[in-house]
Amino acid sequence: MKAEKLALIMDVAQGKAPADLIIRNARVVNVFTKQVEEMEVAVAAGTIAWVGKPDPDKPRPAAVVYDAGGKFLIPGLIDAHCHIEMSFMSPIPFVKTVLAHGTTAAILDMHDVCNAGIECMHSFARELACTPLNSFLMIPPCVPGTPTLEEAGAEMTLKDMQEAMHLPNAWGIAETMDFNRVLDREPEIMSILAWGQEQNLRIDGHCPELVGDDLQAYLATGILTDHESVSLPEMLEKYRLGMKVILRRGSLEEPVRAGDFVAALADTTNVLLATDGCIFLDDILDNGHMNRALQAIVSEGVDPITAIQMGTINVARAYGVDHHIGSIAPGRRADMVLVSDLKDFDVEAVFLKGKQFDAGTFSIPPYNHPREVLNTIRMGKVTPEAFAIKTPITSGEVEVRVMTIIAGTVATREEHERLPVINGLLQPDVNRDLLKVAVFDRYREGGNHALGIVRGFGLKKGAFGGSVGQDSQNLAVVGSNDDDMALVVNTIREMQGGIVFAVDGRIVAQVSLPIAGIMSAIEPRELQQQFKKLHQSLAEMGSKQDNPSFDLSLLLTCAVIPELKITNRGLVDALSGEFVPLLLE
Repeated sequence: MKAEKLALIMDVAQGKAPADLIIRNARVVNVFTKQVEEMEVAVAAGTIAWVGKPDPDKPRPAAVVYDAGGKFLIPGLIDAHCHIEMSFMSPIPFVKTVLAHGTTAAILDMHDVCNAGIECMHSFARELACTPLNSFLMIPPCVPGTPTLEEAGAEMTLKDMQEAMHLPNAWGIAETMDFNRVLDREPEIMSILAWGQEQNLRIDGHCPELVGDDLQAYLATGILTDHESVSLPEMLEKYRLGMKVILRRGSLEEPVRAGDFVAALADTTNVLLATDGCIFLDDILDNGHMNRALQAIVSEGVDPITAIQMGTINVARAYGVDHHIGSIAPGRRADMVLVSDLKDFDVEAVFLKGKQFDAGTFSIPPYNHPREVLNTIRMGKVTPEAFAIKTPITSGEVEVRVMTIIAGTVATREEHERLPVINGLLQPDVNRDLLKVAVFDRYREGGNHALGIVRGFGLKKGAFGGSVGQDSQNLAVVGSNDDDMALVVNTIREMQGGIVFAVDGRIVAQVSLPIAGIMSAIEPRELQQQFKKLHQSLAEMGSKQDNPSFDLSLLLTCAVIPELKITNRGLVDALSGEFVPLLLE
C-alpha cells in the first residue's frame, strides 16, 4: 500500500476526510472482546479506518452511507479448510456462489486437482487468482494420497513443492494425510516437512484415530491442524498437544457435537471452523456455506460469538493473517457480512474491500485452461470382460468382503457376504444391494484396475461412474452388469471427464466435468439441474442416497479414511494401510 493511501485512511480515522463507505445502525460483533455494540464503521481505500460510536451532533461524511437497520455486522467468514473441487465447480463459479453467503476468505487445499496433474493444480491456482476471494493456497504434500496403494496423475516431490510455492497466493503445506508415510520416515515426505519447517510454513494435518506416542511423533514434524477426529477424547488429546482442531460442518454427519467439545475446553482460541469441501452443491446454492456452518455449531450448543470467532479471528491467527482479516477493526481489510441474527446467520449484505457484493451483477471473464488440463483421461477403451471377477470354484457360493457405505458420513465399513458363482465368475446381487465396483487408473494406457463389491448405492439396474474418485481422482464405476459398466467407463473417457449413468446399453444421464476431469465452469444453477436429473434417474432405479455423486467421489476410493476402500490396485484396509483380498475363502 502506498504512503498516500495510508495517509488517507488515517485522515478518515481522525474525521479529517470523508469515508468511501460508512455503515450505520449496525450491531457490530467484536471478536476480541466478545461484545456486541451498536457502532459505525468507516471504510477508506478498501480498509476499515474507524469503528466507533456515532456523534449525533457531528456525523462523519461519506460517499456512501449504508443503514444496517440494527442487524449484526460480523467479519467476513474464513473457511479454515476447503476443497473447492469437491463442489464440482471450478474456482470462478465457486467463488461467485460462496461470496453471496458471506465466505470472503478460505484456506484452500488443492489436493484433489493436484492428483489430476501438477499442471492442473497450477492452472487452478491461476484461475482462482482471477477472483476476489481472499485465498491462501496450501500445496498438497501427499500426491498420490497413498503412493504405495494407488496411482494418480502426479507424484508430489520436494522440487514440485518448492516450485508450487511461487504460485499466486501460495501460503503453506496442505494436509499431510498419509500419516503412515510420516511415521515410517519415508524420505520424500520427510524432506518436504523438514523444508516446510525451515521456511516457517504452516503445515496442515489429517490423522483420524491417531493418538498416543504416534500422534506426538506426527506433531513433532511441525504439523499444525487436524479436521478428522472421530471421538471427543481424540479431539481433546490433540487440543492439549497444541493442535488447531478444525470442526467440519457441511452436508455430512459428524461424530462429535461441537457443544460437547467446547464445553470441555477452558479456552477455544485454537478451535477453527471449516466446510472441508464436504458440502453438497445443492446445499451451497440453496442453504449457504460458512454461514450455515455457523448455524450448525450454534444449534449444537456453541455460544454464537464463540462460533463467529471460530470462523474468523481464530482462523486468521492460526494462519498468521489476523493483521489483515478476521475482525472488524482499523487497518483490516473491509470484508464484512451483515446477518439477520446470531442463530440462523441469514446473509443480508456482503462487503468486499468496502464495496457491497451484488451476485446479480458480479462477473468474472471465463478462464481458459490449457489443453492438458482438459484432457486428463488417457486410459484405453475397456470391454465388459474387464469387470469379470474370477473365483477358484466354477459354481456355488463364496464369501467376500463388502465395502458398505455409512450414509451421511465420509466412512465405510467392512462386511462379509456370500455371493453366487456362475461359470467361475462372481455375480452381484441387486436384491441385497451388492453391486460390483471397479476403479481404473485413468492417467495411463493399460494401467492397473481393481474390482470389488459395494453396498449402499441400491441400483436395481445399470451402472454409475465418474472420473472423480478421491484422492487420486481415478475413474470409479458401480454397476449391476458388466456391459453397462464398460459403457459408462468408455463414455467418460470420450467426454474427457464427468459422471455417467447407463441402463440397458443406453446413457440415461450425464454431467460433463472437463476441467481436470473433476470440475465444470458452467453456471452453478445449470450444473445443479444436470445433477438433479442424474440423481433423479438413479433414484428411479433404486438409489436412496442423498447425493450419489458425492458418495461416488469420496466414499469409495479415499484410502486414508476408514474402513474398507478400493483403489486402482485393490481393496485396502484404510486403518492398516494394507491390501486385503476380496475373496475370504
